[in-house]
Amino acid sequence: MDPPGRLYYPTLSDTIEDIEKYRPGGFHPVHLGDTFHGKYKVLHKLGAGGFSTTWLARDAVEERYVALKILRSDETARRNELDMLRRLAELQTNHPGKKHIRTLVDHFSIHGPNGEHICLVTEVAGPSLRDVYSAQNPSGCGYGQGSRRLRADIAQTILNQIAQTVDSLHSHRICHGDLTLSNVLLKLNSMDAWTEDELYHRLGMPVKVPLRLSSGEEHSGSGPLYAVEPAGLPDAAFLENNILLVDFGKAFELDSPPQPKDIGVPSDYRAPETILDLVYTPPSEAWSLACLLYEVRAGQRLFANLLGGPDEIVKQMVEMKGALPEPWWSLWDLRTDYFDESGKPLQEWPDGTTWAIEYPIDEAIDDIGAYDDEEEGAVSGLCASMLEPCGAKVPGTEAENMLELLKAVLRWTPEERVSIKQIYQHP
Repeated sequence: MDPPGRLYYPTLSDTIEDIEKYRPGGFHPVHLGDTFHGKYKVLHKLGAGGFSTTWLARDAVEERYVALKILRSDETARRNELDMLRRLAELQTNHPGKKHIRTLVDHFSIHGPNGEHICLVTEVAGPSLRDVYSAQNPSGCGYGQGSRRLRADIAQTILNQIAQTVDSLHSHRICHGDLTLSNVLLKLNSMDAWTEDELYHRLGMPVKVPLRLSSGEEHSGSGPLYAVEPAGLPDAAFLENNILLVDFGKAFELDSPPQPKDIGVPSDYRAPETILDLVYTPPSEAWSLACLLYEVRAGQRLFANLLGGPDEIVKQMVEMKGALPEPWWSLWDLRTDYFDESGKPLQEWPDGTTWAIEYPIDEAIDDIGAYDDEEEGAVSGLCASMLEPCGAKVPGTEAENMLELLKAVLRWTPEERVSIKQIYQHP
């Protein structure tokens, strides 16, 4: 959805959704206190993405809290996430990974000023791992500062659950299609007994961000009077060391692989064939999972797209693994900007600045904990009990196992990579 011009003045908040998507085909305007489907009362904001907003609501009939996800109107025709969640709910399986797949509680459609919207009701979960690893949570209150990595024992539990969950999907010939820290949530201890006052005491009052039309008019039916900043969690005591895998909008069955334009995984997590050939298969998802596993343990991405787009990721892959196999190597036009024909970084640079180095996987593992912020020599913040002490390194045996696994997954040729099941079963 590409808007022709700005409808709203920019806001000072960097945690709300893209307000320009409040127009026909875009987001549905929601206000605190709104009730949907006759029973879901909106109490707070959980988050937003490019295709939806998600709200914390109270189910007045079942007397429980739920997550209410309202898709953009132009996403309604695709129905992919709804269809996939229904398919997953119907799976007859004893696989232990299924319990980590977010459950669809209810679904319905609404019609508003911007069109028809699918609404998905699911169980409430806590913050994403992306939020936990961030220096700030969405409301501006730090989950932790200093070390930004989960404690080794918690990280190992979560890593096993992520691999187990993806293996559950693959065993039924389904790919998630968007494995990132943002789509792995920590489960919450039950909050259904909380009153609204207790909810706001623990999560904080919603922060409203007024919206102003660039036309100078007071209000447009397409947008709300205000946006709402996402809720933060005040204490790690409300979190479990269990995960939920969410956001199945880009998931697909292996018999119906996505078209290139529909591949959803960000470039940081894309396998080389996904970047260069625009294909995404189970081995591609194994590569994404390996990147995710490293990030959970390290607190930083294995490959990071800062400014250079997909080519920057390819450059980092070559820095780590050497030259791409043919025909990719010859077809990658930027190779001569950084490397010689053997895949080694250039020895001389026109401007005197080094733009590529060798950075093998074992060095990336050895660097975990080496650059922690130790201003006070200790971890502080709301999730301090969940985090590693600053400067903590990966112990020898774990580092060896981690290196063995990453080398087995991060292979250029998809057919040579170990499967998700082998990742799950690896020490």
